[in-house]
Amino acid sequence: MKKWSITRPDEAAAGALTKGSDLEPLCAVVLAARGIRTVQAAADFLGSDELSDPFLIRDMQEAAEVINEAVESGKPICVYGDYDCDGVTATVMLYSYLECLGADVRFYIPERSEGYGMNEASIRQLAQEGVSLIITVDNGIAALAEAELIAQLGMTLVVTDHHQPGECLPRAAAVVNPHRADCPSPYKNLCGAGVALKLIAALDGGGYDMALEQFGDLAAIGTVADIVPLDGENRFLVRRGLEYLQNTEREGLLALIQVAGLAEKPLDAHSIGFMLAPRINAAGRFGSPTLAVRLLLCDDPQEAESLAAQLDQLNTERKAAENAIMQQIDQKLREEPALLHARVLVLAGEGWHPGVIGILAARLVERFGKPCFLLSVEGDTARGSARSFGDFSVYQCLHAASGVLTHWGGHKGAGGMTLSAADLPEFDRLVQQYAREQFPVMPVPELSALLLPPALYTPKQAAGLEVLAPFGAENPEPLFAVVGASVTGVTSTKNGQHSRITLRYGDVNISAFWFFCKPDALPFRQGDACDLLLTIQADSWNGKPCIRARIRDGRLSGTKQSAYFAAQASYEAYWRKEALPRAYYGRMLPARQELIRVYNAIGQEDMPLEALYAACAGTDLNYCKFRICCDIFAERGLIALDPAAGTLRRLPVTAKVQITESQVFLELHRLAENGFT
Repeated sequence: MKKWSITRPDEAAAGALTKGSDLEPLCAVVLAARGIRTVQAAADFLGSDELSDPFLIRDMQEAAEVINEAVESGKPICVYGDYDCDGVTATVMLYSYLECLGADVRFYIPERSEGYGMNEASIRQLAQEGVSLIITVDNGIAALAEAELIAQLGMTLVVTDHHQPGECLPRAAAVVNPHRADCPSPYKNLCGAGVALKLIAALDGGGYDMALEQFGDLAAIGTVADIVPLDGENRFLVRRGLEYLQNTEREGLLALIQVAGLAEKPLDAHSIGFMLAPRINAAGRFGSPTLAVRLLLCDDPQEAESLAAQLDQLNTERKAAENAIMQQIDQKLREEPALLHARVLVLAGEGWHPGVIGILAARLVERFGKPCFLLSVEGDTARGSARSFGDFSVYQCLHAASGVLTHWGGHKGAGGMTLSAADLPEFDRLVQQYAREQFPVMPVPELSALLLPPALYTPKQAAGLEVLAPFGAENPEPLFAVVGASVTGVTSTKNGQHSRITLRYGDVNISAFWFFCKPDALPFRQGDACDLLLTIQADSWNGKPCIRARIRDGRLSGTKQSAYFAAQASYEAYWRKEALPRAYYGRMLPARQELIRVYNAIGQEDMPLEALYAACAGTDLNYCKFRICCDIFAERGLIALDPAAGTLRRLPVTAKVQITESQVFLELHRLAENGFT
């Protein structure tokens, strides 16, 4: 279960917005909930109809002068990029522009094995090739030693980047980064491709018409892929870029759109983030980023088709690698279920592909609701990625464990680390110690939603939300709460893998899909009153307007989430052998009738723990006691409990089983009588 935070509509603020504009009421409700409470503020957010002068970015003038002079004098230039989607698109943009000017230009993107950013070997290689000017895109702001080497070798450096600068800037003819403390540019959240677009505009004299027409599609892809906030100028870039992408004549993109199954379909930020960007990223993860660059530069349809097919295959290999590692993780969790009771998931394995462990860490956070540190062991070295949420800071946690780390870095929500494989147990201990000391009660994932008035559940209102797009970081698709709806029907779709649920909500009927949730895994049944979190989009059926609703989470109405999470925390503390108040142990110990209630609700087919709890929960059966019941049954061989999948099923019983002989049952009796000692 996830924690919900539901906001009620501010009718006064929403009313003021609709009165002074042509916004639909539901859209106004969303804007008001996000702190946009005046018509002017709404116009500023929704309008975003221009980019600020590129020369407002510090050193942009100097960068343009140095690069234009190099082009005019025929000096060899290298565009030095990065292997992720943002770096690849930025590289293609600047390289293409300079090539069109007739520049002597090449590009260099390090392989993932070389690590992020510039490195000494590549710099010396470029010097031997006679390169005179190196221009970085999407990297370079932290390359202090490499910048000194470039100067020593007699080359000139121009840095364009969007990552946070350190106390010192690299030695360069120009350092173009809107995050510089002395940069007067009004917008700071550009990605590497966004900065590259502004550099191209500056090289062209300062106007954006050519830059957007030629490279708006690539800038949009880089912006969405890098998960920078989709507000302000980024919002404008993606909106305009999607228009160009929908009508692109770039053979590489046409081929990529085709293999991604998006041909003849409307393209949006979701298409980029989940279909196009992963295929571009796959080149750097499982092949060479040069392959992606070649595709985006390609002007031959047959070659583009071949290169796109290779990227698609690499993306398939990426998925297979993720699945293989996840299977190993699941097996590890089945063998050591105590790992799931830790405050933080710290998991390591031999030879896990470094290109996907960050993705998998994020999936594990979503799946288990805990911060996750995932590490791949190669020989004597372990390298890993971490993901978190809420107030738990990966950066601060790594700082607390830095005594055993050889390299580390990151920010609040994500980070990376390198250490000796022999130090993994100590690293785990330090991570858990940090979590225990800083978070006596661990944070849980939270979904924020806006209470949906039944009267605003109409196709017209859903269509009115489209002005908020494109959706992404800092501008998520609105999530609405439907509270106290009556479940009028449940059917399965796509061979039973998904559920279609019909509801009566106030005076309206709702039909919604819950993807990847089978009907028997739902936390409610037909006839129940339920609460849902869902997204809505305007659609049509048989030529008539309708709403496409997708469920993100659901529960029985009346569920007391504060009690649920308190009971869950007590359950995990018990299994970690942390001291609890003596009275807690008595409340954990299930009575005979409670054991019977839980056991009778268990079927012979695998069912999710959450669905079982919903089926048998009562006012006197909190989540902790429910899980204790399941643990007792598993210990006595009455059920098969899969901690990795979070499922259980009843097993055949051929002889009488004494529940009171369970070690869990006996231990709780002892603790209830004597307390924790």
